[in-house]
Amino acid sequence: MSERADRLLREAVAELAGTPHQPPDFAATAVVQGRRMRRRRQTIAAAAAIVAVGAIVAPYVWLRPDPQPPAEAIGGPPAATTPAVTPTGAPSPRPTPSDAWPNGPVELPGDALVLSAGSTRQGGPTWAYDATRRRYVSIPAIYTSVRMAPHRPVAAVRRTDRPTDVGLYDLATGKPEWFRTDGVVTAMEWSPDGSRLLATVQDKKSAIYSIGLLIPDDGPIRYHPVKTRPMTCTALCRFTWLPNGREVALPQADPVVDRPGSDASRRSGLQLFTADDGTPTRFLPVQGDVSSSAAWSPDGSLVVVSSWSGSSAPGTPGPPASGKPTAQLVSAQTGEVVRQLPSADVTWVTSGQFLYLETVQPGRLTAVLVDSTGVEQERAELPRELLRSDDVTVAGITVAGR
Repeated sequence: MSERADRLLREAVAELAGTPHQPPDFAATAVVQGRRMRRRRQTIAAAAAIVAVGAIVAPYVWLRPDPQPPAEAIGGPPAATTPAVTPTGAPSPRPTPSDAWPNGPVELPGDALVLSAGSTRQGGPTWAYDATRRRYVSIPAIYTSVRMAPHRPVAAVRRTDRPTDVGLYDLATGKPEWFRTDGVVTAMEWSPDGSRLLATVQDKKSAIYSIGLLIPDDGPIRYHPVKTRPMTCTALCRFTWLPNGREVALPQADPVVDRPGSDASRRSGLQLFTADDGTPTRFLPVQGDVSSSAAWSPDGSLVVVSSWSGSSAPGTPGPPASGKPTAQLVSAQTGEVVRQLPSADVTWVTSGQFLYLETVQPGRLTAVLVDSTGVEQERAELPRELLRSDDVTVAGITVAGR
């Protein structure tokens, strides 16, 4: 018999000896009583162990974040090299801003805000964010294009009756300062740091495109013709800044500078120029049109373009006779399509996220935050007064002076 069993038997005998009535089979009863005492002590020990383990593990279970369901992948099917994402449902949108929204910035997902919003079709006013007064001001509808500077309360404006002029509209005084060019101004946008205004200028007679650079408070516009003969654009002849702030891009049907070993069947792409003097630098095999500099990822490796699906051969200028525009996320170096997107008018807010506007639901204008893999992250509804806006610019809160 083991020492522990002998001890239990002795304790059982002592317990039975203390009772007033002794059982007839004293020895057998003592053995049974000893076994019962052993099982009771084992049960108590096991329960104590469970309580101790629970006290250690419970805090980690309670404080662990709830697992989040995977977000829904939006847009068309991804490229063959990109794994598909299983859709599970879109995130709930932020509430609609109140009627007092002009008194503060309209904040969007990704730490961004609405910099300006207007309509080129409806002829309504454009709302522009004044970072100095931290509110939106209304710019008259006579200005067909409004581009807010990200660092100062000044907007670049154009008017239909002044096609050769660029105006700098002071939000504080409500008055523009006009700068004349030697051609028709077709587009404008500020450099990434907000220090220079890029204007696409076309000569009326020769159709030669020039890079126009305007530095506020530093004299007239400076011109840099990019070629001595008219260039053949694909569909949208517009210069856009690259993220480096030194180069600008123009969609081309024929390259000015060929890449070594380029495929002759894929001639259309983006021709890059030095902004300061118009010298051609590189040709990127990106087939499509870039809506603005906001379509470039911060590192310049990806760009969102609009292209036409139809029967036209690559390199044919203009949209095809049949087909429809599609939005694509494209590798800038290889020209390969990463994935289809629901819109080509996007604004990158981080190195891996961008915003686009959605009007799928009637009466709602929604900003949708998506990552570069096509997964929706967050959405926010814009004020109903901006529902008809078709010219909306977005900027980071820190960039806009927040």
